[in-house]
Amino acid sequence: MKVLRWPLLLAAMLSVSAGAFAEEQSEEAAKRDAVNRLVEAHDVSLPVNIGRVYVKQAALTAARDLLYEKGKAAGLDPKSWNLSHPQWQAAEAQLVAGTDELIERRVARGMWVQEAWSEEVATVLNGEEADEVAVHFKSEGGELQRRVIEWFVGELTMQTYTFTDRLKYGVPGSEKEMEDLRKVTYEARSHFPPIYDLTKYPNAVKFASRGPGVEYFKMMVMQGVHAVHVHLESVADEARATIHSRAALVDPYVEKARRRD
Repeated sequence: MKVLRWPLLLAAMLSVSAGAFAEEQSEEAAKRDAVNRLVEAHDVSLPVNIGRVYVKQAALTAARDLLYEKGKAAGLDPKSWNLSHPQWQAAEAQLVAGTDELIERRVARGMWVQEAWSEEVATVLNGEEADEVAVHFKSEGGELQRRVIEWFVGELTMQTYTFTDRLKYGVPGSEKEMEDLRKVTYEARSHFPPIYDLTKYPNAVKFASRGPGVEYFKMMVMQGVHAVHVHLESVADEARATIHSRAALVDPYVEKARRRD
């Protein structure tokens, strides 16, 4: 009988270990589900459309800086070698070709926002806390707070670029993206009045004053905004790199402009 004790003990240990592993896997799956429900509740239109404008303008700026430098090196008069010159326009089209497809693939679809926020949520909240926020966002007061959070994130993201002059109004070639952003901004702001009272929603007061609601709000306006910025910088850098790799394509157009001028 003594010989059988070790196999029995080992079997018991394996059984406990397997049970603990299954429980851990179940908890992890529940957390993933809660996090997914939370981030999928958000409207990501503001960061997406800010990104569309930013990346488009980043590409246009890179192309125009390159064209200006090429023309300067060739001795072209900047009074004529500019956006209005036919050869400039043709060269610019060559440089920025594919930018719209890049924006569509890496910015416009919006899944990148949810993926980025999912990672941040998973590090800040546990499964129960993520579920609490996700459920709260389905309530009347919670929906209003969700929209307020989205507005704050959009405002802070916009300030990141406008205060550093990396996103500007009136840049030729980005009119469509800017108009779409204007419409989305108006739509987002129309969902709540200039002055709104959340005191009639007890769950909203709790969300804003303690528990996972406070942690979630802080995360969104800090890590959430930063995650958006990191992704958009990556896409903008890809657009710039593509344009710089095409620098030689500009030379024939500069030469034609030089001969005619």
